[in-house]
Amino acid sequence: MNSINIPASDESPQVFFDPKKGILEISGKSLPEDTKGFYDPIIDAVKEYTQKPNPHTVINLKLNYINSSSTKKILELVTHFEKIEKEGYNVELNWFYEENDDDMLEEGHEFNRLTELNVNIKKLSQVYL
Repeated sequence: MNSINIPASDESPQVFFDPKKGILEISGKSLPEDTKGFYDPIIDAVKEYTQKPNPHTVINLKLNYINSSSTKKILELVTHFEKIEKEGYNVELNWFYEENDDDMLEEGHEFNRLTELNVNIKKLSQVYL
């Protein structure tokens, strides 16, 4: 299985997925015109990864804007990680937000309510000083 590295654009986030290391990172602004077309190949790669996952998987979400259709697709993606956690694999989900960005902080809390994974909500300033 190959890594995925999609550069960010004005409307879509940067996506980096390294299945060998068990790392998925989505960062930037997520409001692609074709949300399904953007996220479905990533979801397919995650489905393949979950057939033989690493013992520990890290998901880092560093979004500064996300629309509702992107939220739905990312939640769909996360459901595949929920399945492997139920099978005994360790899945770490980190939601990063910029200091003073109350909207993305609230999105992180909402995301925590919508997923079965424990979401670690972290200020970017705490991590990247």
